[in-house]
Amino acid sequence: MVILSGAHSVGIAHCSSFTNRLYPELDPTLDPALAAQLRKLCPSSNTTASNPTAPLDQITPNKLDNGYYQDLALKRVLLTSDQSLMTSSFTANLSKYFQGNGGAWAYQFAGSMVRMGYIDVLTGSDGEIRKVCSSVN
Repeated sequence: MVILSGAHSVGIAHCSSFTNRLYPELDPTLDPALAAQLRKLCPSSNTTASNPTAPLDQITPNKLDNGYYQDLALKRVLLTSDQSLMTSSFTANLSKYFQGNGGAWAYQFAGSMVRMGYIDVLTGSDGEIRKVCSSVN
């Protein structure tokens, strides 16, 4: 999971995906300077009608690289699920390793993506295409 989470080096997140880290109280695992920027972008009374986005990677948002792990070490990731990688010594150490070893991460990421390609697609009543990604139909 640590390797595949590095895919968050590219992409965006809607405010509704991370405002729980900003309000009502600031999540102590979020960098206060980033939080101040995000609070300007994402008001506490956010609605789906106005749901701005922010880049998942604060360092190199348009490049698939190990910048995600640098953000992680600096507490500059948006999603709670990403920051939770730092709560276990095993996943935290692996994240720190990839922070300083972009080539090792890229190699393992490529292999992980190939292995994921072998996962069978669920069809018919065995699977579900979500109408809203954040909730079950």
